Amino acid sequence: MADNEVINENEKAENENAVEDASQGGMEHLDFITSIVLMALSVIVSIVSYGYYVKSRKAFYASPGFMPIIICAALFLLGLSLMLQSVKKNSVKEIFHRVLVAAPRGLKSLRFRNSVIGLAFFGVYIYVLLRFLPFWLASGILLFVCFLFLKASKLFYIVIISVLSIGGIVLLFQIIFRVPMP
Repeated sequence: MADNEVINENEKAENENAVEDASQGGMEHLDFITSIVLMALSVIVSIVSYGYYVKSRKAFYASPGFMPIIICAALFLLGLSLMLQSVKKNSVKEIFHRVLVAAPRGLKSLRFRNSVIGLAFFGVYIYVLLRFLPFWLASGILLFVCFLFLKASKLFYIVIISVLSIGGIVLLFQIIFRVPMP
């Protein structure tokens, strides 16, 4: 019970800090950084997708790289739009200053720590569990661990929800729709 109270107090403090930051000029610095990440990601994925087109030796519209490039173009334009909106109220210099001030506090936050742990769970799932276990078992373990980490419910309910979810996915996709799972 004490752990939940500490977590709730930390979340309240983070929310108060976010409100305080927003009242001091908004969250444009976060929008700006997000736009840079989106645009960089879209460029990288477009380059990789172009490689798929070249290797496939098919017409561009029929190659496996066509749709990812279209989606990346849209993502790039949305990132550019977000960037323009974020610099409308503040200069780029001011935005970078706010990022430098906010970054250390953000890296120490509970939300950041939980995000890194969640990414680690998915890394283990993709690179370890799926490699050595059947899909249904690896996915069940991941779901169980995520629910347990998030303290989503009591242990009994976590087990039931994990088993029923994976059973439903396997039934629907592998058995009914005959989609091969990894």
